[in-house]
Amino acid sequence: MRTTLRSSLLLASLAGASALSAQIAVGGRVGANYAIASMRIQPDPKDPPTNPKGLGLQFGAYVEVPFSDLVGLRPELAFSFRRLKMEATQNETYSNTQVILNSDQGQQQGALTADEEQKVITDQRLQYFQVNVPIMITAAEGFRFMVGPSFNFLMGGKQTEDVTYTLKGTFTPNGGQAQQVNVDNFETTDKKGSAAIKNFRKADVAVMAGVGYTLDVGFDVDLRYYRSLSTTYDESSGNARFRLWTNLVELSLGWTFNRG
Repeated sequence: MRTTLRSSLLLASLAGASALSAQIAVGGRVGANYAIASMRIQPDPKDPPTNPKGLGLQFGAYVEVPFSDLVGLRPELAFSFRRLKMEATQNETYSNTQVILNSDQGQQQGALTADEEQKVITDQRLQYFQVNVPIMITAAEGFRFMVGPSFNFLMGGKQTEDVTYTLKGTFTPNGGQAQQVNVDNFETTDKKGSAAIKNFRKADVAVMAGVGYTLDVGFDVDLRYYRSLSTTYDESSGNARFRLWTNLVELSLGWTFNRG
């Protein structure tokens, strides 16, 4: 009797393990992401920059592990390429302001009446290795909700900074005649490696939530939102501090392969 009972329990365990194994699936996905950073500058600047944002892409692979018909786990490994583009403009108006200008005749002191503008466009590219561990809730056949942590490890980046400077108006040297001032200057700077990601956090933890749908044939659509729990970027200079938090939206297409 005991032998028969043990055999029955063993068969039941094997049957349950086989059923779970048959439902485990693997897949891959590729798609686009759109980053919009939340920004905080202290103290508040006179001319705040535009909110950093940009379009990127990502790709990766996942495993679906169901615990029941309702709840499961979907661990993933992915590469995320993100972009943050920001524009800052500073304007200054001079009205008979005593200044010293550099000219062909050397340094001259006099009264300046002019409009000055400096525009800085920063284009930041970032590459992350991403580990997602969301809980998967299957609300209906093929349709799922996902929520869980996302661990993002910064691998590298590139930064391009374009600076445009203009000064237009009149300059009257002390004891001299008024003359037109028209200055246009453009400079671009590229940074790579550690210099490009100097003030970015090397490991960023975020919370992720999203929805997805998988057709019977395996075609998969996925929409997600990520919010970093800590600052992504933190730069301090004197009493000034500039911080960013990442908000990321992902839209992916993929294919799920059933191992069973």
